[in-house]
Amino acid sequence: MTPLRTLKQAVKIFEKRGHKYCLVGGHAASLYRSQERLTRDVDFALLAEPPANSRELAEKIIVELGLTPMVGFIPLGPQERARKAVCLITSTPARGETNGIIDILLPELPWLSRAVERSQHNRIDLGFARVPVITPEDLVLAKCYALNNSPDRFQDLDDLKEIFLTQKDIDLSYVNENLIRLDITIPDPIRKFVPKLKI
Repeated sequence: MTPLRTLKQAVKIFEKRGHKYCLVGGHAASLYRSQERLTRDVDFALLAEPPANSRELAEKIIVELGLTPMVGFIPLGPQERARKAVCLITSTPARGETNGIIDILLPELPWLSRAVERSQHNRIDLGFARVPVITPEDLVLAKCYALNNSPDRFQDLDDLKEIFLTQKDIDLSYVNENLIRLDITIPDPIRKFVPKLKI
């Protein structure tokens, strides 16, 4: 199963089930970069109603794709409180396959609920459907969160650089307000690419 096929099938399942979700990760970052980047997995954020049902729903979606769900791991940041619930359901590849892995991020991640809500007004035509995609601002926050927890994620650093260089209308006030809310920062190597906040 190719990543594109996984993406198409997953979107079909998400839309059928009717819960709020959005495309995140490398596929979303490619939409905001000057050059597309390769990624082998497909990442979504899921906000079921009620949110506590998100894990169970994520596991059902992965099974419906013909894959085996398993709990994934996201490191905690130095000041972050211990998590009360699982924040990532991932999958193993189908038998004989090396690609087609899907990750579904859950509401335990502190940036996720707001990002999924905002993405409902940011549907992008991917050629096969209009898909809710994380906004550039929320993608910046998600990647800063990941880098604050695991600073060696070099692809995230490159994505941040590309987003700031490519996206000229990024809402810096929103980004700044939520960096404070989430108690995270933009990594030092990226700061020189961030436009000055106009007040």
